[in-house]
Amino acid sequence: MPVIRIEVPEGTATAVKGRIRDGVKQAVIDTLAPKEIKYDYVAVREAFGIIGDGLPLVTVDLRPGREPERKKALVDAIAAILNSELAVDPVDLYVLFRETPAENHYTGGTPLPDWVPADQ
Repeated sequence: MPVIRIEVPEGTATAVKGRIRDGVKQAVIDTLAPKEIKYDYVAVREAFGIIGDGLPLVTVDLRPGREPERKKALVDAIAAILNSELAVDPVDLYVLFRETPAENHYTGGTPLPDWVPADQ
């Protein structure tokens, strides 16, 4: 589970937003190695701003436990997707990771367990 919000400029085509969302969902699987992809939430929304001056902005909320290498791999994958879809230079991408304890993450009225790597 992470919850990922990607803010792109107003007027970004729906098809582009869909490709960004799908690409980021796959990047989560490839980099953060979740056990259950059911709980990967990715939203792309439009915001007032321009590329290189406040956009794109990516916020990743997740349970603690991912190694810095996994986070860096996700950032690199998101940067490649946004470069491909919106011609964003990776230097203009801002990604914020916010980690909160598992007991603060609920789905279906039940808190999620602590995160552990998929191979454990």
